[in-house]
Amino acid sequence: MIKTLLNLSHVDEGLTHCVHDIRLTFAELSITVHSNEAMLLAGLADYYRSYLKTNTSVTSSLNLYVIEQSAVGDELDWLEVPREAGKQGRKEGFLDVADGRWIKKFKTGMAFLQRTEKAVAVGPCAANLAQIINFINNQFLNHYLRQGFTLGHASGFSVKGEVTAIAAGSGGGKSTLMLRCLENTERDFLTNDRLLLKKTELKKTAHGTSAIGLAKLPRVNPGTLLHSDRLRHILPESRQDMLCQIPRNELWSLEEKYDVQIEDNYGENRVQLAGNLARLIMLDWSLDSSEPTQIERVNLLQQADVIEGLRKRPGPFYQDKDGAFTDLNAIDSVAHYASELENVDVYRLTGQIDFDRAYDLIATLGQP
Repeated sequence: MIKTLLNLSHVDEGLTHCVHDIRLTFAELSITVHSNEAMLLAGLADYYRSYLKTNTSVTSSLNLYVIEQSAVGDELDWLEVPREAGKQGRKEGFLDVADGRWIKKFKTGMAFLQRTEKAVAVGPCAANLAQIINFINNQFLNHYLRQGFTLGHASGFSVKGEVTAIAAGSGGGKSTLMLRCLENTERDFLTNDRLLLKKTELKKTAHGTSAIGLAKLPRVNPGTLLHSDRLRHILPESRQDMLCQIPRNELWSLEEKYDVQIEDNYGENRVQLAGNLARLIMLDWSLDSSEPTQIERVNLLQQADVIEGLRKRPGPFYQDKDGAFTDLNAIDSVAHYASELENVDVYRLTGQIDFDRAYDLIATLGQP
């Protein structure tokens, strides 16, 4: 058991108890997760079932350690991680150490050692599997951010390698609309909430923007499930009855997250992780609007502020290729995002929130 976080030699000794492992493959990156708790890894394997197969294109690999034990480090004087605009409360703290950084989750007691080699999660891990998943995914994000990719706040689907991204602020409906779009069987799930993008040369005479999703299942509020014939079963029947009594505005803002396993609900082989970003749809609609739902093309040279909702800070886990941590408040400019989207068709969806109408409008944009 790890008793002190600041003695890294002691922490590394604790890694020897992690005798179980699974290997996850994300595009060109392989992550081997080691743990002292086999059942915890079984939970991860079930969550990442679409990413367990070996990929011959793997060019990089790393090891990550997950140690199940009681919470540790509560007595330390943690520096508070600044929260994004509109979010309140004390969520997480950090302490920088040699070659790394500890991040503490105050609510769950989990502690994470972010470093370029042998990253570590320690605490009541089995009870907080979602935070372990986020930690694994942060290593994936770091890998591509170090290669010059830019982080975006968006969901997305893919059709034969051609990606459509959907962006909005939190609670804007991007996950719900993306899932609605998956009703077309030619579309594959790419990402739920994070998108990596990078302007690149496809051929000597053609340019594009590479898009890489994040291996995280759609995590949605109950309103999304309640109004989907395909997904309603995820809600217990007793909960469905209660939710039906809630006014639409209250249901929209209700925070009660459920994971949607793509393979269970949409079929096998419906998950992709990378493609060429062909179009971006910014959601600028409203529950209170009386205007019809419509879509319009955006010229970023004149309306760059439209993509404000796409911007996303890398956060406290981002460590560059030299091992340095960036300013926690740092975020790329709107102009930077506009430059990366130079080869992408950008649209703005406005009016009242109508997912069926949005589905039809997206179908007119040159893809299934």
